[in-house]
Amino acid sequence: MTTPQDLEAAEANIPRNIAQNKEYWNIVFHSVVSYLGQSLMQLVDLLFCKHLGSAASATVGTATSLFAWFLIVGIGLISSLEYFIPHSIGANDEKKAHSYFYTGILVACVIALASTVSLVLLAQLTPALGVNPEIIPNVQMFCNVTALSYFPVFLIQSLRVELQARGYPDDATYAFLFGNILNIFLNWALVLGHAGFPAMGIKGSAISNLLSRFGILIYLGMRVYWVRSKISHPLKPSKVQYGTYAMNILKMGLPTSLHMLFEMGAFVFVSTLAARLIAIQNAAHTIAISLASFAFMIPLGISSAAALTMSKALGEKDAPRAAALGRRSIKLGMIYALFGSAIFIFGRFYIVSLYTADAETLRIGCQLLFIVAIFQFGDAMQTIIAGCLRGFGETKIQAIMNAIGHWGIGIPLGIYFGFYRHLEIKGLWIGLCIGLFSVAFGLWTRWHKLTRPDHLAAKAAL
Repeated sequence: MTTPQDLEAAEANIPRNIAQNKEYWNIVFHSVVSYLGQSLMQLVDLLFCKHLGSAASATVGTATSLFAWFLIVGIGLISSLEYFIPHSIGANDEKKAHSYFYTGILVACVIALASTVSLVLLAQLTPALGVNPEIIPNVQMFCNVTALSYFPVFLIQSLRVELQARGYPDDATYAFLFGNILNIFLNWALVLGHAGFPAMGIKGSAISNLLSRFGILIYLGMRVYWVRSKISHPLKPSKVQYGTYAMNILKMGLPTSLHMLFEMGAFVFVSTLAARLIAIQNAAHTIAISLASFAFMIPLGISSAAALTMSKALGEKDAPRAAALGRRSIKLGMIYALFGSAIFIFGRFYIVSLYTADAETLRIGCQLLFIVAIFQFGDAMQTIIAGCLRGFGETKIQAIMNAIGHWGIGIPLGIYFGFYRHLEIKGLWIGLCIGLFSVAFGLWTRWHKLTRPDHLAAKAAL
C-alpha cells in the first residue's frame, strides 16, 4: 500500500542536482527545444513577410490557422505514443515497444494523407468562412502548398518519441536546429529573392516551410534507422498485429485529440473570427498568437517530457516516483510562467516592433501581449497537468475540461466582449484567458485526487 511517506521519499529520491538527474532534465530540455523549433519556423515566416505589408501577415496567420485544425487532430491521435512506447520499454517489453513504433508510423501516414486532402478542400471554402476577400487567393495558395507538410510533421512526432524513449533526446534538438537554419536560408532566398532565385513573396514562404519540414524528417529518419540498428528486433514489421495496436493508439489518442481540438481549436476559432476584422486587427492578432504559440511550446515540451518519464516509471512499477516527477514538472512550469509573464509585460513594445512598423498594429499588438502575459500561468498549469495525466494513462478528463473551459466559458465570453461590448480583438483574447484558467482549475482538481496514496497504489498494481 502506497502511503504519504512513500510519496515524500520518492520525491526526495529524485536528485535535485541537474547532473545527478541527467535523464529527466535531458528529456525536458530537448522536448522544450524541439517544440520551440517547430514554432520558431512560423515566427521566421512572419519576420520575412513583415516588409510585404499587413495583408501578407494576415494571409500567413489565416492559412496557418486553417492548417492547425487538422494538425491538432493528428498530433493528438499519435500523442498516445508518448505513453505506450516508453511504458513498454520501462516494462522491458520490446515486442510491444517495436509494435507500437511500427504502428505509429503507419497511423501517422494515414492521418497525414487524410489531413492533406481535407486542408485543400477547406481552403476552397474560405469565402464561405467570412475571410477577408483581399487575402483569399493567397490563403488558398499557401494552404495548397503547406498541406503536403502534414506527412513530415506527423512522422517527426513519431520518430521523436522513439528517439527520446531510447535515450537519444538530443537528436530532435539537432534536427530542428538544422530545419530552422534551412528555413531561414530558404525564406531569405525565396521570399526576398536572393542566391539567384526570384522574389516569390508569400509563395516563397510556403515553399520554405514545406522543404524545411522534410529536411527535419530526413535527418530524424536517418537517426532512427541508426539507433534501431543497434538494438535487437524481436519481430519483423510484417509480423505486427497492426489492427490491435492501432486501436490502442487511437483509443487513447482520440480523447487527447479532442482535448487539443477544444484547446487549440479555441485559439484557431478566434483566429477565424479575427479574419472578419480589418487587416490591422487581424495582423496584430497574428503577431500575438504567433508569440503566444511560441511561448506555449515551453510548457508543451515540459508536458511531453512529463508524460514520457512518468509512463516509463509506471512501466517500472514505480507509481510514487511517477507522481513525484509530475509534481516537479508542474513546479518547473510555474517558474517558467513567472519569467515568461515578465518578459511579455516589460518587453512587449520591443517584441511587437520586430514584426511590424505600423503604429496602429503595434499599439494593438502590445495590448494583446499584456493579456498573453496574464494567461501564462493558466496556460502552463493546464498544459503540464494534462501531460502528467497522460503519463498516468488518463486522457478523457482533459477533453471534458477543455470542452467546458474553452467552449462553455471562454469562447462565449470572448464573443460577448469582442462583438457585443465592442472590444473587438481584445475582447476575444480576454475570453481565451478566462477559458485557460477554467481548464487549469478543473485539471488540477483531478490531478490532486489522482495522486492520493490509494490511487497511486492502484496504479502501481497495474
